[in-house]
Amino acid sequence: MKAQILHDEHGQILAVSKIGDLRGSGSGFARAGMMPGPEQQVIELELSAADDAIPLRDLHAEYRVDPTSSRLVQK
Repeated sequence: MKAQILHDEHGQILAVSKIGDLRGSGSGFARAGMMPGPEQQVIELELSAADDAIPLRDLHAEYRVDPTSSRLVQK
């Protein structure tokens, strides 16, 4: 599953959301997402099957983002 991850300049995950089909779920919106603040970035990536099974709140505790490669790395 694809996810959007908002992180700070140090790779600390601030927010995570899964990307879904808004139109298919009956939403009137075509797109939704997070807006980064100063010194923050949003990345989109494909979660592995193992990571997809982890509750989103636990991704914050177990991972951070490597700012140079824009990939999840374990803490």
